[in-house]
Amino acid sequence: MPPTASRRFAFALSSGTRASLALAAAALFWSGAFIAGRALRNDVDPAMLTLLRWSLAFLAFIPFVGAKAWRCRAVLAREWRLIVGLGVTGLAAFHTLTNLAMHTTTALNAILMLSLVPATILIGGALSGTGRPSRMQWAGTAISLVGACILITHGSLAALLGLDLVRGDLWMIVSVLLWTAYSLLLRRRPADLPPDVALMASIVPAIAVLLPVALATGGARLPAPTPFVIGAILYIAVFASLIAFSLWAYGVAAIGPERAGQYVHLMPVFGAVLSTLLLGERVVAAQLVGAAFVFAGLWAASVRPQGATSRKVTTTVARPST
Repeated sequence: MPPTASRRFAFALSSGTRASLALAAAALFWSGAFIAGRALRNDVDPAMLTLLRWSLAFLAFIPFVGAKAWRCRAVLAREWRLIVGLGVTGLAAFHTLTNLAMHTTTALNAILMLSLVPATILIGGALSGTGRPSRMQWAGTAISLVGACILITHGSLAALLGLDLVRGDLWMIVSVLLWTAYSLLLRRRPADLPPDVALMASIVPAIAVLLPVALATGGARLPAPTPFVIGAILYIAVFASLIAFSLWAYGVAAIGPERAGQYVHLMPVFGAVLSTLLLGERVVAAQLVGAAFVFAGLWAASVRPQGATSRKVTTTVARPST
């Protein structure tokens, strides 16, 4: 398709549709990273894996965003608290604790914990006063959460009731809270701070936190450069970090963190698809039912309350006077 035609196609889509596609793509890339991270757990220390992913992502950012970031240096200096908050919560701590959790918990427990993210974002937005979730958003979250549980457990109530919580599950709970804070902080990005610049800048404090942690925990040893390790780390750095986080920031800016959070429930859907394509696993009826619940929940959460006026989601804060 010619470039001009592809641009016309993109602009022909509504902003909500573009945001939905961006958020779905982010969930897809993170689903792949979840599988890759689990496979790397015996090859790379959790802090080192997170340090490598963001160091490589930062280097990849420089040719495309470096000049723009330099032009925005005054804005970055003004918003340094926001940049540090984004880097520490969503980039450094969240991924380190998630990777750490994968050493002691199962993939089933970890994905179930992550499925709580949409609900915690709704609760966090309501408690902080930054959002007013509608009844349909609460209902959609509950419906898609049920779908995620069906997908993950293959519809087995015994599997859900028989979960054995371990230390890694506690790390996952903390990770869920950190991702909630990160998603809510994205709403405070001012209009004069481009999303790609904010993401690139937030990598700096993330690396500043991760480097001493990797040294202190004895995990600063580089992994053996096998083709699998190199490929997995590059995938996590480029697709699951640089691209996915940019898509997530775009989606949050377009429709708000409450609605964007619902797309986390697509991760079990994509996980089932990837397991079928890459591992040859069979799709069972319960997974199809679970996927239907997830999509029904996404639809319900996107329905505007009756009588509500259509308006663009406010994702910026007022610029202080100088």
